[in-house]
Amino acid sequence: MFALPTVKDLMQRARSAFRANLKGSDAWLWPNNVYVSAKVIAGMTFEVIGFMSYVSRQKFAVTAPDLDSLLLHGDEFGIPIRPATPAQGRITITADASGVQAQAGAILQRLDNVEYVVVDGGGRSNAGTLQLAVISVSDGKVNNAIEGTPLTFVSGVTSAGAPTAAVGPGDIALGSDVEDIESYRARILFRKRNPPHGGAASDYVMWAEAVSGVSRVFVERLWNGPGSVRVFFLMDDVYPNGIPGAADVVRVRNHIDTVKPAGVELTVAAPVAHPLNITIAGLSPNTTAVHEAIIAELRDMFLRRSRVAGNDTEHPGMPFLATPVTFSRSWIWQAIANASGEDRCVLVSPNADIPLLRTEIATLGTVTFI
Repeated sequence: MFALPTVKDLMQRARSAFRANLKGSDAWLWPNNVYVSAKVIAGMTFEVIGFMSYVSRQKFAVTAPDLDSLLLHGDEFGIPIRPATPAQGRITITADASGVQAQAGAILQRLDNVEYVVVDGGGRSNAGTLQLAVISVSDGKVNNAIEGTPLTFVSGVTSAGAPTAAVGPGDIALGSDVEDIESYRARILFRKRNPPHGGAASDYVMWAEAVSGVSRVFVERLWNGPGSVRVFFLMDDVYPNGIPGAADVVRVRNHIDTVKPAGVELTVAAPVAHPLNITIAGLSPNTTAVHEAIIAELRDMFLRRSRVAGNDTEHPGMPFLATPVTFSRSWIWQAIANASGEDRCVLVSPNADIPLLRTEIATLGTVTFI
């Protein structure tokens, strides 16, 4: 890779050139015009060489320095960046004997001012509950909410009584942020390294990752006989353990259905979480800061090491296949040892490697320090 010289280096070169080619001059002495000229030449040369260095990094997706240049690589393969999406779900309105009416377009608000719009209005004239579909006013994963989250009425809801509202069954989900540059880069590089093959396992990875929020994909070929493919995916930036919800599975399935080869028996599924509870004894130093560092390292390790277990055949060139998995205890110990400030400890549990059942993925459970 070309090493960009500093302005000081370029200034030294310019001064040396003046001394060599303009006899009797000395660009190191002040005041004289060649002293100033050397500084001007160095500054202009630095700008030109800096731009050349920037352009040289734009040539390859692996070194593209910014989103604008990376988008050009994505355009070549028809891979757009994943946009932000709104959150969707259902709310539950509980009314007293006076009933309640909610118009289409009614707005409800969360305590942190996130707002949701009622898609189709409805009402009831007596006591009971009313479930309505809503969508968030803005895009982004911040709009996702778990079942039971309280909501207040802003507009479009009328009642003689005092109805209450909360997020309904199934949560409000599907909200995701604009894809970050490194995730986008990884998808472009994956496409370059795995050219489409009309239904190869890598194709299903690319198809699933085209859906907003999808971060990791595992494929199990021939899982239910010839012509069958099962796709597992995770949404690490949307859910704490990455396990997607039922609505996410439908969304990914619907997208892959539009691009998969005819005749393929496709199944899209969420992995089954296998939480691993970890107990650590004799930690030194036993401080809150070290506890937090250990938990952060464990989360990072689970993100890198966890895989969905399946019955596919392992292949070194296809790490995205769902093959038999045994989660190594040594990975846990190593992550703990990597934590900043940790000097020594004993890993009490798990006390052996953990084999996973088909469809399972290891997730971080509770971390206990004794």
